[in-house]
Amino acid sequence: MQAFRSLSRAALVAAACAISLQAQCLDSNTGASIGGGDDIVLPAQTLPFAFPFNGNTYTTIHPCTNGFVYLSNGTTTGGALCCTGNTTALAAATSPMIAPFWTDLNMVVASGGAVKVSSTASKVVVTWENAIEYSTAATLQFSVQLWMSPAGDFTFVYDSRVQNRRPSTILVGMSPGAGATIPAATNFSTVGIGATNTNFQLFTTLGAISLSGAKVDFLPTAPGFVWNPGNCAATHTNYGTGCYSIPATCGYQSFADAVAAQAGLQGNAMLLAPSGSGYLASWLPGAGAALYVAPTVAATSLATNDDGDDVFTPTTGFPTPGGIASQLTISHNGIVTLGGVGNNSLDYTPTGPELAGALNNAAAFYVGWHDWYDAEATSTGRIKTEEVGSVIYITWDNVDNYPTGVLNPGTMQIQLDRSSGVVTYVWTAIDPSTASTFGTAYLVGFRGAGPVADPGSVNFATALPASYTQVPVQPLALGAAPAPISTPSTGSVVTYTTSNIPELTPGSGLYVALSIISLGQVPAPGLDLSFIGAPGCAALVQSLDFTQSMVGLTSSQTVTLTIPAGVPAGTFLYSQSAALITPNSLPNGQNAFGLTTSNGVASRIDVQ
Repeated sequence: MQAFRSLSRAALVAAACAISLQAQCLDSNTGASIGGGDDIVLPAQTLPFAFPFNGNTYTTIHPCTNGFVYLSNGTTTGGALCCTGNTTALAAATSPMIAPFWTDLNMVVASGGAVKVSSTASKVVVTWENAIEYSTAATLQFSVQLWMSPAGDFTFVYDSRVQNRRPSTILVGMSPGAGATIPAATNFSTVGIGATNTNFQLFTTLGAISLSGAKVDFLPTAPGFVWNPGNCAATHTNYGTGCYSIPATCGYQSFADAVAAQAGLQGNAMLLAPSGSGYLASWLPGAGAALYVAPTVAATSLATNDDGDDVFTPTTGFPTPGGIASQLTISHNGIVTLGGVGNNSLDYTPTGPELAGALNNAAAFYVGWHDWYDAEATSTGRIKTEEVGSVIYITWDNVDNYPTGVLNPGTMQIQLDRSSGVVTYVWTAIDPSTASTFGTAYLVGFRGAGPVADPGSVNFATALPASYTQVPVQPLALGAAPAPISTPSTGSVVTYTTSNIPELTPGSGLYVALSIISLGQVPAPGLDLSFIGAPGCAALVQSLDFTQSMVGLTSSQTVTLTIPAGVPAGTFLYSQSAALITPNSLPNGQNAFGLTTSNGVASRIDVQ
């Protein structure tokens, strides 16, 4: 793989030549200087074609250092019109005017300022190069262009340095003059239409104007013009989308009361085996007694805490499809949440919508969400934690249920095996008392991290096996910054950041991806990659012209790209990232090829 950062300026310039003209803004073919200075109408320039405007044709232009041209057929009586653009002078001009940037400009020759003209049979380009506004610093330069074609259409082009730097009016527009009617001002930064051949926009506020780094195409409608603005500044623009966007899921069974829970849970077990980005759940009927491991005298009892939570930190973390859980939050009401904050805290009335809408949105094991009451004074049952070998045991050991004064203990257990990541629920004894006035409902199940949809209650005894996603899959995402700037003397360094890279193998902690730079784009939605076994992913670049590998221990990786000095303004580069995954490791076994792709980024190189 060849690192793009090592590419020579010559290679980039050659690549730019292969890019279509639609990718250009400031035309690099500026031609020779016809002069500079302050408040000067420069020598007449003969056009290579007859330019139609307002029902007539013109063969000559008279560029003025103040940012406009007159149209004529040989001579003009128009002056330099110092020192600010104004509509009265525009409409009264003795010769038609086209004004890309009419204000008090100063083309300081000693600082490189010049008005230049380039002519071909199909295009005339007038450039106010390295202009400054009068009385401003010589370093505050910018460039503006006027393009003219034989069909009568023309274009104003502005580099991104264009600003209003002094208290004056900038007029952008055109008019046949000779006492034309002055219409209302318009806005050339949005698509529009003018019914007459006099149209203008005024800028009076200091600072960047809405046309900075833009171009505006004007198409004649005889009479009038349609105008269409476009962007020309150095920018990164996202296009298309990455794959995949897969939310986490949940699954649960709810029981209306303790009688129903005893019938459905007592003596049974459920096993959650890690699978891809989640778990494969299996029902183990009648296996509760054999799988239950009674707490030993070394077990630790949690302090009584009706409806509260305790954070438990095992001696070593527990591996999950979403990474290592170094802490577990134990809700006394029968929930074990991955992390240091619990789900559904203080809630003693379990429902499916509440599980799905848990405020903390953390992945959690709902072992037996119920109104447990380990603070019952007449009961010695407690919630106990114990680590034996690789297994973490959390046991509701003969813990009483609400209400007070009624002996109605139950026993259940969750086992978390650190050697395999397997989670097992064991229900040993479910007391059937329905004495509580707050209800005795139970809910058991699992929810993944992040927002999840409520699928409704199922009967685990018949619905399992089933897969549940713990880790929501976010689309591979690509961004770039800062703007890709290239001047005749300086370049820039762009950082491309790829985020949401999936693990190469679930639980491996290794992330592998590829950054691709291309000279060609596949417009959104791109080329669907179903034919290679990556359905829902798209190629958004035409070729792998320059690539850089990314291998790391985090899901966000960066590469840099050096933009050399002297790259022609308007050159486009297209980028996309691809990540490697274990084939079929996504939820529901998606992506047999083992590749995900990001959105595309179109990077337009310019002087600022």
